[in-house]
Amino acid sequence: MYTKNNEKWILYSTCDEDSFSELRALNITPDDRVISVTGSGCRTLSLLTQNPRSVVSVDFSPGQNYLLELKLAAIRALSYDTLLAFLGVEECNNRMSIFESLADRMPAAAMAYFRRHSRAIKDGILFSGRHERFYVKVVAPLAHLLFGRHLKHLFSASTVEEQYRIYKQQIDGRLWRKLVRGGFSEKTLRLILNDANYHIKIDVPSIGDYILQRLDHTFSHHLAKDNHWVSFMFNGKYPNRTSLPHFLLRDSYDAIRNATTKMTLVTDNLIHYLRTVPNRSVDKFSLSDVTSCIDTEEFKALLSEVFRTARAGAHLCYRNFLAKYSVPRDGDVRMRREDAVSSALDRDDLAFVYSFEVATIGGTS
Repeated sequence: MYTKNNEKWILYSTCDEDSFSELRALNITPDDRVISVTGSGCRTLSLLTQNPRSVVSVDFSPGQNYLLELKLAAIRALSYDTLLAFLGVEECNNRMSIFESLADRMPAAAMAYFRRHSRAIKDGILFSGRHERFYVKVVAPLAHLLFGRHLKHLFSASTVEEQYRIYKQQIDGRLWRKLVRGGFSEKTLRLILNDANYHIKIDVPSIGDYILQRLDHTFSHHLAKDNHWVSFMFNGKYPNRTSLPHFLLRDSYDAIRNATTKMTLVTDNLIHYLRTVPNRSVDKFSLSDVTSCIDTEEFKALLSEVFRTARAGAHLCYRNFLAKYSVPRDGDVRMRREDAVSSALDRDDLAFVYSFEVATIGGTS
């Protein structure tokens, strides 16, 4: 698992979110000051395509911030073809030499971190996180062993209607449901994530049934062959250049390279960091699925700091996975939940397991 001396390797290495949703929710402008949660770095990079004035990307894990440094350096230094090969999307036999060529663009600590984990670079860093290895080593091989022919049909469907018919008739049976319920149990999630900061607060009656419901939704709404996360889940890779995470699409690559955004990476607890931020200084908050990592009291503290630091009219976007924390609906005009946008993202998000909370913050003088 790419670890030495009990050093914990990164949890996330690629995008298990749909950054189109983020951009739709936040409507970022070139004047905006943005705070983002780093995670795999992919969503933060997608924010750069809008060229905001500044982005501060925060993560408690140094490794996740190092990964963002690596991806940004690679985008800025490498051709598009070389970038995809280096990250692991396409074949490459000289990833370490490409990595070493980035040394003058990366902090020494980040270079040292990845030199200690050189196997992950050689394998393709995009698929080397603890979370991603579960799909590469377990989910995709098992799915193809048991449902390979049917999955091939599903990924070849030309319409959502055809795809959903294949899913219901050829895949969604007793064995499939048993595997999904077992693979997405609380015990399995805790084993995969192996992260003390991941609380996995659960507000759904059954994790497995929730995942099955959301799978049913995505196969009846989105073509799997065009969905980067579904493609990765069941294939352990991205099959082509059209089913890539937003930040890796060619237009996004060009936009990130051209962005003049001031980028700052902070390794800290998000709430602790927000307490250092001046009042009324942030325009947009892109907080990923932060609710998976905090309890109820921490959530209240987070919203309090978001409100304090937000400029009038600021936008907040965060995802809920198994913990369902809502923007308060108690009539407090300081923070207004955007019901229509939140519902639309619940329906349209390609990553399918998340529900959304989008809010506009009024601010006070």
